[in-house]
Amino acid sequence: MSQTERILYLDRQMRRNKKITVEKVAEHFEVSTRQIKRDIEYLRDRFNAPIIYDRQIKAYRYEDIFETLVFADQKLIMFYVAMKSLTESGHYIPVYSDEIIGKLSNDVPKDYKSICNKISYQLPRSDTINADFFIDICDSMREKKCLKITYINIKGETSERIIEIEQLINYDGSWYIVCFDEKRKNLRTFNIARIKKTNLTNISFQKHDENYEKELSQYLSDSFGIFKGKMKNIAIIHFYDTASEIIKTQNWHPNQLLKVFENYTELRLPIADYTEVLSRIIAFGSKSKPIEPPELVELWKNEIIEMSKNI
Repeated sequence: MSQTERILYLDRQMRRNKKITVEKVAEHFEVSTRQIKRDIEYLRDRFNAPIIYDRQIKAYRYEDIFETLVFADQKLIMFYVAMKSLTESGHYIPVYSDEIIGKLSNDVPKDYKSICNKISYQLPRSDTINADFFIDICDSMREKKCLKITYINIKGETSERIIEIEQLINYDGSWYIVCFDEKRKNLRTFNIARIKKTNLTNISFQKHDENYEKELSQYLSDSFGIFKGKMKNIAIIHFYDTASEIIKTQNWHPNQLLKVFENYTELRLPIADYTEVLSRIIAFGSKSKPIEPPELVELWKNEIIEMSKNI
């Protein structure tokens, strides 16, 4: 039992039953009445809860509508279950503390704990990464020191890079770093699972010009998918039959546009790299088709031809 659990219980009882008595709450949690009075003061002071002591009914109650903690129990449960599912994977959060999960568990109200095992997050596939690399990456960002990495790209080519790490992102089960590549002199995205060696250097991050932060923001937000960069094109994709219904409820990018026609749904979104959007289109099989740009259409056709050779 924790103070969080008691605070949520006090709020829930005053909203449901319109009142609470210190004695009953103290008995429920097996603590002193003095402790419950401190909890009430905490709820009043920290959350600005409109709690008064009503002498006529000899109980505490809300004198006005108070909705700050509405659904707080449910939100806490969902957060606890999500974190528990992530840490059990090991690959999603390679560095974590059992103590943190234990503290979260203690905050979950008793009457809700029985349903926690009935709620789960079924996580997609995840890459295996080295926890030591993960720690080096975090230290690099914290100390603003460059990280030297040995990286193997998708073609199997090995290279060494010195990078300034700007962002650490988990995307669809894989961890990526967005960084400034000292060799290429531009922003790049690397899959941590493809890193084979890390070494934290004594080289401080360089001072970039005044446009750097803007460029970084655009790099992170302008285009679809994890393969970031300046927007090259607007992809136009048509979805048919069941895919048309599915795509209506999906959000691929904040700046996407959906148009619903009689026989199909059209999706438009900014892209900087064709790799991921191509795989998404192919995943819908015959129920999707790229319309623009021509380069994407050509890649889609070539991929279909290559797949047909395996039939």
